[in-house]
Amino acid sequence: MVEFPLDSFYILLIMFLYGLVSGGSAILLKKGIFQAGGIKIQNFFKDIFPETWRLIKTPIWMWGGVTAISGFLIYTIALNNYDISIVKPLVNTNLLFTFIFAFFIFQERLKAIEWIGVVILIVGLLLIAFSPNVIAINPSSISIHDQVDVPLLFTIFPLTIILVIIMAFLMFVARVGEGYEEYVFPLFSGTFYGFGTFFTKSFLIAINHINTADFFPLIIFIYSLVMFLLTYGFAIIAQQLAFEKGRLSIVSPIANSLSVTVAFLGAYFLFFEDLIVPIEGEIVITSYFKVLGLVCIILALFLLRREITPTFGEKGV
Repeated sequence: MVEFPLDSFYILLIMFLYGLVSGGSAILLKKGIFQAGGIKIQNFFKDIFPETWRLIKTPIWMWGGVTAISGFLIYTIALNNYDISIVKPLVNTNLLFTFIFAFFIFQERLKAIEWIGVVILIVGLLLIAFSPNVIAINPSSISIHDQVDVPLLFTIFPLTIILVIIMAFLMFVARVGEGYEEYVFPLFSGTFYGFGTFFTKSFLIAINHINTADFFPLIIFIYSLVMFLLTYGFAIIAQQLAFEKGRLSIVSPIANSLSVTVAFLGAYFLFFEDLIVPIEGEIVITSYFKVLGLVCIILALFLLRREITPTFGEKGV
């Protein structure tokens, strides 16, 4: 049975709260990186801990981390109650609040192309939130194998290791040339964040099935937790390198659009979510709301490019 979910307004409210909390985190993190003097990693095992400690000692970077973590907790609550294909695209509500902060607090004015981007983004968010969906069933009453493609989920581990090796090669062996970092590192960051969404969801599914009689959900739980830490850990490393070496106007659209697309496709292949939902057996325009919404959001991400100056302490910052 298919219906327009009555709780569409609830998911919008939850994700607007997410956007309010995390909208400024990218700005704070980037400002914090430059206030700390940048990130200098020549040898990963030698430099990663002192560089991390230097960032932790920078208050504005810590505030950026706190807001990012708070936003992630809200995001996790939403993901526990709604489909990935709905929640993940809606994380881009943070862009709306970034522009609101820039407009009212920093007196920055939007260009005509950015106003168009805002409108397209809002349309995309509404299409996603109000897309038709199959009526939810209590997750604990469905087999874990009917909620997630377990064999496919386990293939993400070797794929993640391969991507980590490639990223390390580009950083320390090939030494990606100046000007290319802002294109390369966001690709890794976006992919790892998309993978992280998979394991956040599988982690939550496993929790709903853990019991004393069956150890399999516990195995999925442990695997998902390890992969959650691994994928998000490298996503954050790649993101910070991208922030430090690239323009936010280039870094954010690439990372965000790839993260959303990877998670959106994973929702279909890994978690059996319907991306196109027939209405009363008919394929009509409403059936494509999720897909159309995703297209609008990705287009908006590349229109809403905003350069944040790296200097700190200037007037209006």
